Amino acid sequence: SPAFAELIKAVRPALVIEVGTWKGASAVSMADAAGREGLSTTIVCVDTWLGALEFRTDQADAERFQALECRHGFPQVYYRFLANVCHRGHRDRIVPFPMDSASAALWFMSHGVKAGLIYVDASHEEEAVYQDLVDYHQLLAPGGRMFGDDWDWAGVRAAVSMFARNYKLAITHCHDKWVLAPAI
Repeated sequence: SPAFAELIKAVRPALVIEVGTWKGASAVSMADAAGREGLSTTIVCVDTWLGALEFRTDQADAERFQALECRHGFPQVYYRFLANVCHRGHRDRIVPFPMDSASAALWFMSHGVKAGLIYVDASHEEEAVYQDLVDYHQLLAPGGRMFGDDWDWAGVRAAVSMFARNYKLAITHCHDKWVLAPAI
């Protein structure tokens, strides 16, 4: 998505936290954009690499369950993520953080981590998305932006809308991404 490059250029973050990474395409896009801007941005990718609920509901779905690449019942997609990062030459810029989003947020808070951009793309379930927004909003650096994907998922749209109302934020859109910004 061109949104990654535009947000990297606008915010110029030292740190990006990506909540939900999967195979790393969005992290690689942000790393590429940061490189083009001459930034030394680090991108921390939070994911369990175990797949979301929808990945387990239809085991014949090549797009979801089979993409987990299970071996003896355990997903191997983490290694696909690492290979993608290495293949694109971003081992020094993209840092995997294999942990569930709530635990990772607690770790970041306890270590005083602040990020200029936080990309939320983990769960699609309303309650989980809302909790990620609450947890990670606290980690935004001054002038930072929280944004995400999957506006067409009802759970995501409901969670982002409720969060924006509760925190008095505006929802804007940058190409195919939603962006939370201070209300005017």
